[in-house]
Amino acid sequence: MTALWTILASAALTAPAVQEAAPPPADTSLEISLLTGVWFARLGGTTAAPGNNAEIDLAVQLGLEDSEPTLNVELGVRKSQVWELYFGGFRFETDHAGTFLGNGTFGGVVLNNGDPFTASFELTSVSMELLYTAWRPFADDAWWRNTYAPDMDNHNPDGRYTADVRFSPMFGMRWLDVDQTVAAGGGTAETGGEWLAVYVGLDVELDYRPPDPIPLLDMFQLKASFAMGPAVGGDGGYMWQVRGGLTVQFTEILGVTIGYRLVELDVENDDYFLHGGLQGLFLAASLRF
Repeated sequence: MTALWTILASAALTAPAVQEAAPPPADTSLEISLLTGVWFARLGGTTAAPGNNAEIDLAVQLGLEDSEPTLNVELGVRKSQVWELYFGGFRFETDHAGTFLGNGTFGGVVLNNGDPFTASFELTSVSMELLYTAWRPFADDAWWRNTYAPDMDNHNPDGRYTADVRFSPMFGMRWLDVDQTVAAGGGTAETGGEWLAVYVGLDVELDYRPPDPIPLLDMFQLKASFAMGPAVGGDGGYMWQVRGGLTVQFTEILGVTIGYRLVELDVENDDYFLHGGLQGLFLAASLRF
């Protein structure tokens, strides 16, 4: 019996220790996306200048309705597949010379039907947003997938997800600077204002990477967001915006985007009113790192 206990004790001392599985390493990835393109923005809405309360139609009466190619740059920096910082900016300019339709005033400028006039409008804007990926239903650790589709294989041979959906609440700020001029009958009225819009919204993104390689096609991406909030500055107001688009990545780095952008304002500043904004098609080159 003593010999048996000696053998068992020796085996226990020499047996390899059972090690617990190490937790997966934390995701510390950093992704950068850059969209540089042309926004074919069109101005619409109504406006009024100090000294009068009757609003004038920007497109119909002032003729500021042309679609103007506007440089628009958007940069996204995503950390650990969860947090993302977004930066964007553009400067829109348009002008028109014609004859006035109807009767109205803009500041001290009187506009009668058929009067020749010139008008210009400029809008400069810079924005910054913080996004948090709250739900990623097709990720490996998603409760929805583990509950309802535990056997689903959502990986390409290179290890990336075939389909990846993100729902991301956002908090953002947008600075807006408007300058507007109307001249007629020897008089000129110049007005405008500056505002800082603080807003919240939701961003939805769908990435699809074909599991079987396709020449000159790495990924499709559908992306859309909506946000709105109050505008601080002047006499205040509010702003709302929409972004959407389809990106086709030819490689992991290079792609093209076709989409839509809208920035709508309802703001006031010292009796200057702007109830309108910009919208139009957006075309851009897409770079990802």
